[in-house]
Order: sequence, then structure tokens, then C-alpha cells
Amino acid sequence: MKRSLMIVCMLIAGVAGAQTFQVQNSVWPWHDRVNEWQLVGVPKSLASDDPIPQQSCGSRGLIFPKGLKAAVVAMNATDAARLVKKLKLPLRRTNLAVTIQSPDGKKRLPYPVFVYSNPPEKLDSKGNAGAGLLLLKLSDEGIESHPYTFPAPPAAPAKSLAERSQFHLYLLVGQSNMAGRGKVEALDLAINPRVLSLNKEGRWVVAMDPLHTDKPSIAGVGLGTTFGKTMAAASPHVVIGLIPCAVGGTTVSQWQKDAEPVGDWGKLYENAIERAKLAQHDGVLKGILWHQGEGDCSTGNIAAYQERLTKVVVNFRTDLAAPGAPFVAGTLGVWDPERHAKRKAFNENLAALPTWFAKGAVADASGLAHKGDGTHFGGAGLRELGRRYAKAMQELLR
Repeated sequence: MKRSLMIVCMLIAGVAGAQTFQVQNSVWPWHDRVNEWQLVGVPKSLASDDPIPQQSCGSRGLIFPKGLKAAVVAMNATDAARLVKKLKLPLRRTNLAVTIQSPDGKKRLPYPVFVYSNPPEKLDSKGNAGAGLLLLKLSDEGIESHPYTFPAPPAAPAKSLAERSQFHLYLLVGQSNMAGRGKVEALDLAINPRVLSLNKEGRWVVAMDPLHTDKPSIAGVGLGTTFGKTMAAASPHVVIGLIPCAVGGTTVSQWQKDAEPVGDWGKLYENAIERAKLAQHDGVLKGILWHQGEGDCSTGNIAAYQERLTKVVVNFRTDLAAPGAPFVAGTLGVWDPERHAKRKAFNENLAALPTWFAKGAVADASGLAHKGDGTHFGGAGLRELGRRYAKAMQELLR
């Protein structure tokens, strides 16, 4: 053993239950990656005679003895906040901390210490603990703790309608052709300072493709930026705010209120509502842009599409307190009459959208080229589609 040494990462898979170590008199065992990281600054109150299950390096989870009443763990503060908020873990704060450092002492990472009451036999952080977890003690004896609370963010003064009225907001929802898969080219780097986008952190930034972050490795040019620039050109005295919320590969059923979460993106509808309400602190919702349908091109889904989409629209308008918000949907790309026969049928059904509910319109995607995959519009096509959406929206706003 060597004093004050411990690994940072823990691995659920491959842990041998018979392997244990003891932490006594602040002496910490040697681990398999000691040449990379060391645990230093260990409070004396964490010394223990309990045999602690050995955890392996490289994981984002922990294993606890069966029936344990309390455990003391250490982790990155950001990871702890995620685990409490997303997984509802009953972590309690303490005033203790340990420090993870590189052997040369040049890199030092503070790890706050928490009490975890009645932990399960296995904790899977589900990707919410990016910096790893440490199991330090098998009881909370002698350690003071208090409930984990989130401090309320400072509240900005509410803006009046007059202050918000010149900031026009548009919600962008649907699947991949709304998110944008076109190649970013030089002309896409030109900005308009009156066209902003709500980024994933909830801050307004100048709009520039790619707007969406649903799939960062393939995100590209979408129709939203050109739509925003076109709307701004038509109204020189306003600022346009785009609220990107589209997620590739999703169906209209997954966009229903209270639908099941979709992968790492969570609940699509609720996420869009949360972001739109945040945007409404600064501006006024003027319309909703929707492009979706490739995931619903079957006979049964086409027949049910009117009812399903109408529910989405009604819920958006109700929950965002915008009953008259114009809604524009776009048709799907039909490039092969045989392969895309279902898309053609989908478009024919969608053409009746203006009769499904008030202030609805369809932007026709006919004649726009795909990017080579027969599914996604190319950059030039999406820029033109953005202009067509803007024209349809302007007609509804009149």
C-alpha cells in the first residue's frame, strides 16, 4: 500500500465481489492506474475499518454491499448535480472534499464528498457521471450532511409586452430535414445580426448553421437560418429568434404530449415547451415550423396523421399560450416514384392540412434536390425550402 493513493474511475462490469480494500488511518491502497492519478487531501473522518468493495478503473458506476444503510462517495460537482436532478439520487451534501491529482501535481481536480443513503447494490450513472465516482466509506458515522438543493437562479425583471413585441420567435420542430443535414458552405457562414438562435444552453446567439445539435456528427444546413433571414428582411424593425428543437428519426407519435422519452433527448414535446417558454421571456411566439413525416410513411400512419398532428398543434398552442400561432409544415422529398410512393401518398394527405385547423399552411418541397441519399434535402434545397416556409408564414401572419 501507499499513502493517499486511489483511482478516479470506477467500473461496474468486471468487479470481483471478493476483492476488498480497507481505508484506515488515512492510508489508501495502491490501484491499477496510480501512475495517472492520485487521491490526496483525504479528511481523517473518512478513515474506516470497513472492507470496501474493490472498484475497477474506467467506469461511471459503483457497487455497494447488500443492505447498506449509507455510503460516502466523492464525485465531480457537476456530475453530482446531474445525478440528483436526472436520476433523483438522494445525495446529501457534506463539507468534506478530496482532491484528485496527477502524479506530478500539475493537474488537480476537487471532488466534493456526498452521503448516499440506502444505496442499491449497483449504481449505473447512465452517462451522467462523466468524471467517475469514488466509494470512500460504508457508513456516514461522524459525518455531517444536509439535503442537496439547487440554488434558485437570479430572476431577471419581467419584460413588458412592448419590450418583447419586436422580438419575433419561431419554434422549429420535427425530424432530420428540419434539423438539417445539408453541407455547410461559405454562404452559410454569412450572418444577420437580427437573426438569433437559442443554443442548447438556453442562450441567444447569432444564428449560423448548424442550428440543431440533435446529432452533432451529421448536423448541417437546415431551413431555419434562411427562413429567419427572409423573415428579417421583410420586417426591418424586428429581431427574429429561432428555437431549434427538431430530432432526427422521430415520429409524430413521439412528439405527443406525455409520450415516452426518446433516447438521450428525453421527452421531445416537453423539451420543446421548456425551451420555447424560456424564449418567451424575451420575445413573442409568432409561429411554429414543422417538418416531419418520413417516419410515418405507412398506410396506417398516414391515415392517423391528421389526428396525431392536430393534437400536437393544439397542445403547442395551448401550453405556449399562443392560440393563434400560425403553423407551417413541409412536404417530403419524392425523388423516385416507386421507392417513394408512400411519401407521395403522405404529401397528398398533408395537402389538406389547412382544413385540419386554423392558420395552417404547407410549404411545397417539389423540385428540391436531395443530398445524395434519397432522404435528406441538400443545402441548396434547404435554403430554398426556408424561403418557401417564410412565404407561407408571411401569408398566415397577414
